[in-house]
Amino acid sequence: MPEGAVRSVMPLLPILFPWISLLAIAIFRRRALRLRLWLCFAGSALSFLAVIVLLPSVLDGKTYYFKLASIVEGLEISLYVDTLGYYFSLVLAFMWMLCTLYSISYIDHKQNRYFAFLAMCGSFLIGAAYSRNMFTYFIFYEMMTFGSYPLIIHEETAMARRAGYKYLVYAIGGDVLLFFAIITNYFWGGGNVNFDQWGLPTLAAASKAALLTIFSSYIAGFGVKAAIMPLHGWVPDAHPAAPSPASALLSGVILKAGAFGIMRVIFNLFGIDLMKELGVHWVVAVFACITIVLASVFALTQDNLKRRLAYSSIGQVSYIILGLTMVSRDGTLGGIMQLAHHALMKACLFLCAGVILVRTGKKNISDMKGVGYQLPVSMICFSVCALAMVGTPPSVGFITKWMLGSGAMEAGLPVYVVVLLVSSLLNAAYFLPIIYVAFFRWEGDEEGHHHPALDFNSERDPLMMVPVVILALLVVVVGIWVTVPGFPLSLASRVADLVFP
Repeated sequence: MPEGAVRSVMPLLPILFPWISLLAIAIFRRRALRLRLWLCFAGSALSFLAVIVLLPSVLDGKTYYFKLASIVEGLEISLYVDTLGYYFSLVLAFMWMLCTLYSISYIDHKQNRYFAFLAMCGSFLIGAAYSRNMFTYFIFYEMMTFGSYPLIIHEETAMARRAGYKYLVYAIGGDVLLFFAIITNYFWGGGNVNFDQWGLPTLAAASKAALLTIFSSYIAGFGVKAAIMPLHGWVPDAHPAAPSPASALLSGVILKAGAFGIMRVIFNLFGIDLMKELGVHWVVAVFACITIVLASVFALTQDNLKRRLAYSSIGQVSYIILGLTMVSRDGTLGGIMQLAHHALMKACLFLCAGVILVRTGKKNISDMKGVGYQLPVSMICFSVCALAMVGTPPSVGFITKWMLGSGAMEAGLPVYVVVLLVSSLLNAAYFLPIIYVAFFRWEGDEEGHHHPALDFNSERDPLMMVPVVILALLVVVVGIWVTVPGFPLSLASRVADLVFP
C-alpha cells in the first residue's frame, strides 16, 4: 500500500457506474428506448459525480488506494488516486458525460452497440487514470483500445472499416512495444513499476543501454495514441469516419491516454533527473516540434472539416509532449494544463462539426458558405474555440501557449518559442478561413445578394446544443478565472510542485 494513502473503495465507483449503461441495454434491449438512453447518460453522470466528490480531498493532498488482485510478488492490479491521475479522470469523466448527452440525439442507429462501447471505454479510461502501476495501466489501456474500435467503425461504411482496421494495426503494434517496455522495466527496475514515486531508484541502477531501450519503447508505444509523427497515421482516417461525439472523445480524451502514459513514464518511472542524465528529452522534443509544425501544414491542405480538425489535434497534443520535455516548471505546467485545455476546445469543435453535418449534410469547408447564418449558435461556439486554438486571449489556448513560452525561456530554449509562434500562425491560417466562409460568404454573394437572415430554428435540440455551449463557455471562463480551485491550474500546479520541489 502506498505510504500515506487512504484505503478506500472510492476509486472503484467511477469505474463501475458507466456499466449502468450495459445493464440498461440488457434489460430494455427492445423496449423503452428513451429510458434506456437516459440511463446510459445517468451512468456517465454518476461517474462524473463520483470523481468530483474527491476534488476537495485531492486538493488537500490526500491519495486513495484500492487493491483489485495480486499477480506475483511486488506486482498487483490496484487503483491509486494521486493528483495527476485524478486530474486526468476529472477531464475525461466530464467530457464523457457531455458527449453521452450529445449522442442521445446524434446516434440514430445501432444505439445499443454504440452506447455499450461508449460506456465501457469511459470505464476503462478512468481505470487507466487511477492505475497504481504500469501493469494495471496497460490492462485498462488495452481494453480501451479494443473498446474504442466499434466507435470508429460505427457508421459501417467502407471508409469506417478501413479506418478501424488501420487503428487496430497501429494500436496493436504500439501495445506490443509497451508490453516489452513493461517487462523490461520490471526486470531492470527490481520488480517495481509503481506510480507512487517520482522516479524509481532501482531503475536508475540499470545500464544506459537498458534504460535507453526501455524509454524509447515506452515513448514509441504511447506515441501511437499520442499521435507523435510518424506514428500518427491512424488519426486522420479515424476522426472523419467516426460519429462526431466519438471523434470528440478520440481527440479530446483517447489521444490524451497516450500523452498521459508518457507523463507517467517521465514523472513516475524515470523521473526528471534520470531523463536529463540520459539526454533523451532532446530527442522527444525534436519529434514533438516536428509534429506540431508538420501537422499544422497538413491541416492547411484538408477541405474535409473533420480531417482538418484531426490534423490539428495531432499538432496540439504534441504541445503536451513538448512541455514535458522542456524540463522546466512552467513548461511542465503548460503541458499538463494542455491536457484539459485542448479537450475543451477540440471536443467543442468536433461537436459543432456534428451539428453542421446533421443539420446541413455538409462535410467540406468549401461547401459551408453561409452556414454561420443557418447555425449561428454552433458557429459562434466554433469560432470561439477556433480562436482559442490560435492562442487568442482570454482563452485556455492563450494560457497554454503563454505557459509553454514561459517554460521555454525558463529552460533557456527560445527556439521553442519560435515553434509556438509558427504553430499559432499556421493555426490561424487553417482556422480563420473556416470562420470567413461561414460568416462572410453565402450562396449568391457574387451577384450582390444580401446575406441570409439568422436562423435559430435549426438549433432547438438541447441535447446537442447544451454540451456545445457549455464547452465554448468553459474555454473562455477557465481562461479568465484561471486560479479557481478545481480548474486545471490548481491541480497541474500541485503536480509541477512535486516534480520540481
